[in-house]
Amino acid sequence: MKPNVIVTFLLLLSIIAIRFGGDAIVANYAVLKNTYLADESPILIAPEKENYTSPHYYFANPKLFQELSQFTPGTNQDRATFWLKKRIFLADSLLTGDYVLSFDNLTFVELTVINIQGDIIAKRKAGLFRKSKELFPKDGRDHFIIHLDSETPYTLLLRVKHTKGYTPLYNFHLQTPLDYLKKKQHINLVYAFMEGAITALLLYIAFAWLVSRYRPYIWIFTFLLFIGLYSYALQNQFIDLFFPNKPQLAWSLVSVFRNLAGISFLLLTIDFLNLRNISRPYYKLILAIISIVIITAIFNFLNNFYFANYNLSNWINIALGMIYIVYFSNLSVSLWKKIDQMQRFLFYSGGFLVLGITMLLYCGLFLQEQSIQYVSVLTQFFVLCITMVLLIGIRLKLRKSELDHHKSTETVVQERTLELKKANDALYGQQIQLLQKNRYIETLIDEVNHRVKNNLQLLYSLGSLHRIGENHNNQHMQSMQDRIHAMMLVNQLLVYNQNSQLKLNILVIETVNYLRQIHDPGDNVCIHVDVVKDWLITTNASIPLALIITELMTNSYKYAFPKSSTIVPKIHLSIVKSESGTLMRFEDNGIGTAKIVPSSSFGIGLVKDLTRQIKGKVTISHQAGFQYLFEFNNIL
Repeated sequence: MKPNVIVTFLLLLSIIAIRFGGDAIVANYAVLKNTYLADESPILIAPEKENYTSPHYYFANPKLFQELSQFTPGTNQDRATFWLKKRIFLADSLLTGDYVLSFDNLTFVELTVINIQGDIIAKRKAGLFRKSKELFPKDGRDHFIIHLDSETPYTLLLRVKHTKGYTPLYNFHLQTPLDYLKKKQHINLVYAFMEGAITALLLYIAFAWLVSRYRPYIWIFTFLLFIGLYSYALQNQFIDLFFPNKPQLAWSLVSVFRNLAGISFLLLTIDFLNLRNISRPYYKLILAIISIVIITAIFNFLNNFYFANYNLSNWINIALGMIYIVYFSNLSVSLWKKIDQMQRFLFYSGGFLVLGITMLLYCGLFLQEQSIQYVSVLTQFFVLCITMVLLIGIRLKLRKSELDHHKSTETVVQERTLELKKANDALYGQQIQLLQKNRYIETLIDEVNHRVKNNLQLLYSLGSLHRIGENHNNQHMQSMQDRIHAMMLVNQLLVYNQNSQLKLNILVIETVNYLRQIHDPGDNVCIHVDVVKDWLITTNASIPLALIITELMTNSYKYAFPKSSTIVPKIHLSIVKSESGTLMRFEDNGIGTAKIVPSSSFGIGLVKDLTRQIKGKVTISHQAGFQYLFEFNNIL
């Protein structure tokens, strides 16, 4: 809620409260002009005699009474029982009907209506402390509804016992129901408006606290809540709704609600001003006042409930109100320069608080119990003003905190951005260095690969020249060239893949195709290769595996299929995965051999050495062709 909206609402509240409050006061005073008790017959009063409580006794003894205007209160009138007597005669025949006999603030009232023959035609009970079950169905705590006929004289006898400790006010009014409802309508309209405004503010404050979690909202909420309960408890609806058969308990809670509201405002002062840090003496003093208020609340409750001495509680509350005025007056003067602009709104609201307490003190001192009909409206009006001012201050303070937080956040963000920029620059420099190193390493690797390729190619070419120079059919030199070509193939595939791994099926197929072109250009041998596609193997395994396949293929071409053989030559090579690892099977349907002589078989020895190098084992069968079974522990 924005401050200008709150100020506008505050002005409208003042105008409406003055408008309807004035109407209610005018309507209340207009009752005296419209009452049917204001005729030539005076109201008479008599103190009740001990053991004489029958209405017939006081009806039959008019000498006991004197005029109320000439009655001098005694020393114990605030606890004594009195009888009031009034004769009623409605001369106009149109006046026959129901009438409302109302009164203010009396605790126990018994009405007896007697006709001219001395017969009791109505007997009722009412009063603020009267239990609901003792009331007549149409009556209320502060009024009776009786039926009167015109041109018939009646005598009204009222037995009054007021137990609040105040001097009772015998302000009885006899009205038509319409006039009574008009009076109540104006007062209830003011109550409804004030209570509706309090309820709306309570909902707003609760929502504001849920959003911001700002603790002073809690103290404002409890302050406004207890003031609302205090004002509502002064009305008969509170008793009828919550304590219909314990009205004295309801009236005893009035002072408790008021003191709880005071404690909430004091806690708000501590929290909103940060009083503990800016002024330790005033902080200790306000804690002492809170203790006094708590003790006062307990004492007033016990005093009102058990002894019904509301007059004593009123004087205690007057003294407590003086403490509030003195404390907040000195606090505002002493701390005005120590607090910020937003915190000063607490003192602005404190001005309304002091003004409201002053008016309530005036009512308590001069009007005493009669002030109850004004206290509720005055309290609600000033509390709404106080709450509005506090909400302005809190809103401005929260707004300032948000701006400060945004500024600090922006500063942190800027500093963090600068740090990130420096880190990014450093990372960019490191990235440039890494790229340069990578290029250098790639250059070195390319150079090494190029030299390895050239050296292998040189060895391969020298072998070819040697074979041409000496003997074209030099099998040893051819085997050496096959091995060199296998290493050249691995190197070529690694350079091509630019990786430490290469595809096994490509390696096997390229090796087999090369050996076929060298040893079987006529494609007489049927070769079957079974290798899974896209199966990657490491460099450490690729060269030994390529050399093993080269040795096996070379031996089969050289020794397995002599020219005198009539069988269709076949070679089968498969590499598969098993549960225990990798299996490679190589077999041919050649002539085989009866016995392998290790000293004369360089190729088989090389195959076994290469198998051990890659942590595998080989099983050789040679009776019907050669069959090799290799088992590797998942190194492929």
